[in-house]
Amino acid sequence: MDIFFVISGYLITLHILRDMDAGRFSLLEFYRRRVKRIAPVMLVVIAVVLLVSMLILRPDDTYKVGQTAFASLLSVANVYFWLFQDSSYFAQASTEVPLLHLWSLGVEEQFYIFWPLILIATYQATRGRHFLGIFSLVAVSSFLLGEILFQAAPSFVYYMLPTRAGELMVGALSAYLVTKKGNVVVHYWLTYAAGLFGLSLIAASLVLLRETMVFPGLNAIPPTLGTAALILAGHYGNSPPIRMMAVRPLVFVGLVSYSAYLWHWPLLAFTRYAGVSIDLLIGVALFALTMLLATASYYWVEIPTRRYQGTASQVIVKQYIMPAGALLTLSVAVLVTRGYFLHNNAHLYASLQGQTKPAYAYDYVCQKWELTDQDLVADNCVLGKSDTSQPLGLLWGDSNAAHYVGMLGAFAEEAGFRIRNLQHSGCPPISTDPAAYVSARHLENCRLSLKRVHSVIEEYEVIVISAAWDAYVNKSERFFGEFFQTVEDLIGQGKKVILLGKVPQVNSYDRVCKEKAITLTWLQCDYDDNPLSPNIAAVNAKLKAFAEDTERVDYYDIVDYLCPGGICSAYDEDGDALYYDATHLSLPASWKIGRQIINKSQLVPPVFDAIGG
Repeated sequence: MDIFFVISGYLITLHILRDMDAGRFSLLEFYRRRVKRIAPVMLVVIAVVLLVSMLILRPDDTYKVGQTAFASLLSVANVYFWLFQDSSYFAQASTEVPLLHLWSLGVEEQFYIFWPLILIATYQATRGRHFLGIFSLVAVSSFLLGEILFQAAPSFVYYMLPTRAGELMVGALSAYLVTKKGNVVVHYWLTYAAGLFGLSLIAASLVLLRETMVFPGLNAIPPTLGTAALILAGHYGNSPPIRMMAVRPLVFVGLVSYSAYLWHWPLLAFTRYAGVSIDLLIGVALFALTMLLATASYYWVEIPTRRYQGTASQVIVKQYIMPAGALLTLSVAVLVTRGYFLHNNAHLYASLQGQTKPAYAYDYVCQKWELTDQDLVADNCVLGKSDTSQPLGLLWGDSNAAHYVGMLGAFAEEAGFRIRNLQHSGCPPISTDPAAYVSARHLENCRLSLKRVHSVIEEYEVIVISAAWDAYVNKSERFFGEFFQTVEDLIGQGKKVILLGKVPQVNSYDRVCKEKAITLTWLQCDYDDNPLSPNIAAVNAKLKAFAEDTERVDYYDIVDYLCPGGICSAYDEDGDALYYDATHLSLPASWKIGRQIINKSQLVPPVFDAIGG
């Protein structure tokens, strides 16, 4: 997308500046051309995605598609994904959201609204004398803004125009150079070097940039500069890097690239949604289908609509307002019916969903990306008997602690104790800096949550801790050393500590498979039982050994309940689902397991007696 934004900024600015210099620029004509270029194929793709979604997706997912379609038709898809797209690891995988890619068109369409007006106000008034200085400053400010805001608002940085403007401005600055210095003779070897430099920056960005890095921001500069270098190298020369990209097959790909971009993501999303793993063969087939649809769209939609010679008002009404209005009506129908527009079995979906609700869906589970001061004292965060006494116990950790809330709630009801639960998602329960274990976008939230928990931890006598132990160990082998030091610090403060082990991981489990199978009848939702994985067995053994060797530390896990006979299952003996996803119990299952443990031995496991005072 960074390459795309540079090219878009370049082409749009080049056309506007040339028209302004020739004295023929018209806002109406500009918007007429933009509608003809962007709207027709986009509307076709949205229509197809809406119809397919209503036929094959779960109502909840169809509802979300209706929301994204509505936002996309109003050119604010990026605003929708900034405000409403759940980016947590509990959310629907972004790879299964069929219109996710239209956020980029939202950015571009907003650019089309503001950029011509800005150029009218600045370029014509100053005759372009300060263009390079003004908009170089805008580009740098945009990259810096992304860097500064990333910790506090990563979704805004990724999806919104102010932090993407730098990429568009790099293209615009390239267009200005071509417009004003287009006839400058540049030495062949300089264009050769510029072409190689541009390709190298793009290739390095593709290889080196990672999801955990701040992006966009300063990390967006290399791919955008690389793209600008290629554009300028192509304008001023014809070196081998440029000739390589001008071969006929690549030129054809360029012609259909817009349609290909619009089609490729829904195809990938629907394929993943249907449970099909995208291996080499499926990938090649999807690429071929993408190119087939792109070619058909190019010849049957793009070319005919571009040839239409109506006035600006006719183009805008016929090629955008009327078809978009029809699709908006369909989107509203989907939203009003909560995705059940073509479904009449709401009770069946509700029954299946009730078995697999996650811990965070319940208001008495205080699991947040960032814990607040209010969470530290909120009454709803306390499990057990209803009175005003100070809880003696604290359940602390991440989402792998939160899914034990049901089990501990059952124990608290039986034994008559009170325990507060405080969980910070994706954040390890340690007293040292968590930077090695947390993505950049959530690091500051994690630090603040840890600070707040440590500020009240002295109020509790028993600290029950659980976390995604294996995940943190995989990120840094220092984890257990830092965590055990945290536990020893708590013991030094006179605390009793109970460590809860990691539950088995069920990698092929899909909690919504049975819901999907209502419409995707070919889906097989049987889960193959497996033995406990060696890595989880190893981390649990390490925790248990530490507890056995350390006074005032106990260890407890429920592996025996989830893996009877050493074989782990995602379902219990009644056939009910135990998991929310591959690594988290559902909260109904957590309560059920807790009560089964009590019923089996007629008491709460003795390790938790300390919480009762």
